[in-house]
Amino acid sequence: MVQFCKGAAAIIALSAFPHGSISYQLPSHQRLSTITSTQSRTPWNINSGSRHAPSFLNVNKLTTTTSASSTSLSMGFVEDFMTGRDDETRRVANEKYIAELQERVKRINELESTVEELGDEEMVAKTMEFRERLKKGEDINGKILEEAFAVVREAAWRVIEQRHYDVQLLGGLILHDGRLAEMATGEGKTLVSTLPCYINALTGKPSFVITVNDYLARRDMEKMGQVHRYLGLSVGLIQAGMKEEERKKAYACDVVYVTNAELGFDYLRDHLALSPAQTVLPGNTGEFEGFCVVDEADSVLIDEARTPLIISKQVPAPANKYRAAQTLAENLKEGVHYTVDLKNKNCVLNERGYKDCEKALGVQSLFEEPADASGAWAPFILNAVKAKELFNRDIEYTVLPNNAGVGIIDSFTGRVLDGRRWVMDFIRVLRQRRGLKLVNRVRSLPRSRIRHSSVNSLVYRE
Repeated sequence: MVQFCKGAAAIIALSAFPHGSISYQLPSHQRLSTITSTQSRTPWNINSGSRHAPSFLNVNKLTTTTSASSTSLSMGFVEDFMTGRDDETRRVANEKYIAELQERVKRINELESTVEELGDEEMVAKTMEFRERLKKGEDINGKILEEAFAVVREAAWRVIEQRHYDVQLLGGLILHDGRLAEMATGEGKTLVSTLPCYINALTGKPSFVITVNDYLARRDMEKMGQVHRYLGLSVGLIQAGMKEEERKKAYACDVVYVTNAELGFDYLRDHLALSPAQTVLPGNTGEFEGFCVVDEADSVLIDEARTPLIISKQVPAPANKYRAAQTLAENLKEGVHYTVDLKNKNCVLNERGYKDCEKALGVQSLFEEPADASGAWAPFILNAVKAKELFNRDIEYTVLPNNAGVGIIDSFTGRVLDGRRWVMDFIRVLRQRRGLKLVNRVRSLPRSRIRHSSVNSLVYRE
């Protein structure tokens, strides 16, 4: 297990919440925090023409219900293992934690009148002052945290005319604390992330904002990056197709906007590099310290994490085996030779299926490695059956223009994933099925999948 964020670095997750309330949560019995505002659906990150929070925002009310309905939030199977005492313990801990944060928010608000009087050059000077204080050993969780939040709030108002409301300050404090925050779409997740990213970037280690696609990464960088630049921080953006030198320069910035896929593949490529000069991530070792904000955490850490990131190379493809497997698959029948598991997208040959295939191919076993080292028959046949039963053209994949090949369709965006391949040479199976020319096989090199192993670490598992 290779730890990506080590030591005091934190993984923070922001995800969309489908109900009419804002909720900051940590799924842990000791660190669960829930704050809700049940009286407004106004997007708090939209400029309302006022520097001050509207009076109807009620952040003192603690609840575990949504505003869209009075139904309690369900924790699924976890509830089966929870007792009334557990719930009471978490409630008391939650109230204590929220009360502490409310006091910090009050102190941040008290600093607002002072920060408003600062000129632009004095605001930049504040950044240099904070850096020096942290270098001298001042606790990042002390008074400097509140001062930094007040400075970022003022900078956001001056640059993009968006002011952090008290609830968003609470969100920033919770993110800085290494907790999972959950907010409704349109209620200011992107603006909230500027607070902890700024203060943590002052430690000399980069702050990463990780999201699900290039569009969101660029959009957030162009909008929120203005706040960081105004305060004297450098801002980098990683996009698909960037060259090695461009990536290295972007990763060297104080705040970096990047997608989970680009960061994952850069990590893999760094571990295949022959020298530190060929790496792009900070530290030139493939492992580095930093602070991460993961946007759309449910997608990044759950949905897309099911698909491992793999770097591969090409080797000659046994075309005769693909053709034979395709012919066999077309003649095999569901329920007679194999079963289909639609939920897990898998097909399994039964005993008759194996015997009929072995008889047709004239081999003793589908799992024996032939003398030509082209591979056992079993994976070829199973993949051909899967291509027949489970993968539909223009849904899971598409044939590229001019029969140039087969492209995988991203189920989240509907776009073709350029350069992405399925494992076990599945692309070649689909090429054979569509009558396209076969190309070299792909042999997998290192693989990783992004995984949420704990609240305060983001790891890649090899």
